[in-house]
Amino acid sequence: MKTRNTEVTTRHWLLAGVLVLLVLLSTSDVVDQSASGDFEQLFKRAFVTFALARTLNGVISAVQGTEVAIQPAGVGLTLTPGEILDPVNDLVERFSWIMLGATISLGVQQVLMDVSAWWLMKLLVGLSAAWLLTSLFLTPRQDLKTRTVALRVFIILVFLRFAVPLALIANDALYSVFLQQRYQESSQIVTTAGEDIGRIGTPESDEKNGGRGLLGSISEAMDSTREALDFSEKVNRIKTRAAQIIEHLIWLSVVFVFQTGILPLAFLWGFIRLGTWLIHFDTGKKH
Repeated sequence: MKTRNTEVTTRHWLLAGVLVLLVLLSTSDVVDQSASGDFEQLFKRAFVTFALARTLNGVISAVQGTEVAIQPAGVGLTLTPGEILDPVNDLVERFSWIMLGATISLGVQQVLMDVSAWWLMKLLVGLSAAWLLTSLFLTPRQDLKTRTVALRVFIILVFLRFAVPLALIANDALYSVFLQQRYQESSQIVTTAGEDIGRIGTPESDEKNGGRGLLGSISEAMDSTREALDFSEKVNRIKTRAAQIIEHLIWLSVVFVFQTGILPLAFLWGFIRLGTWLIHFDTGKKH
């Protein structure tokens, strides 16, 4: 019996030290400032990427509405090279919705972060810690119900106080290690590919002196023949750039689905599991 009492007392002193540390962290702004900086960077990336998607959509729409008139061997043809961009345009539309969902998720996280840093939340964490310490050292050990309720209230308040800020900090850490290089590379390639498609797919407005005698007719015929020869090359270049855009839009989607959807939910689930374990650790129950 003495061994059991000693074990419980040691465990309670350890828990008391953790309580004091958590209250100090709760009253300070260290965690909040770090999370706020990470959030600003994430929101900026989401906003810039959303703007990139809308710009790309405009470029592709302009190219799709462009017609190229050529006259190989005197036969008039009107071609629309932008038709091959239909799959890209559909993907850009879906990617825009993904980015809209990402920005909404970030807005919700911003509100939750403001709530977690509220002065009343800090006060409640301190009061619940005082209640739990009282139940640990002044309440008889046989009264497990009071101690369990106090511990659960404290864990819930700590969860509300730190879950979102810590999730943002951990999210940014994982981004720096695994996703940052992919995001930067994909953003650069999508931007460059969109600009190239805009240049390739938009015909230049050349002021020709066609129609002035024989030389003008010959020049016009040569230009038409050259356009016919170059058209296939332009289409191939547009196809190559379109394939790059599709690949890297998918990677950008993966980055933001992870950062604004999967990872926040995974971290919150982990915090809930940790809180459940702490409750059972104190009461000795099995789960």
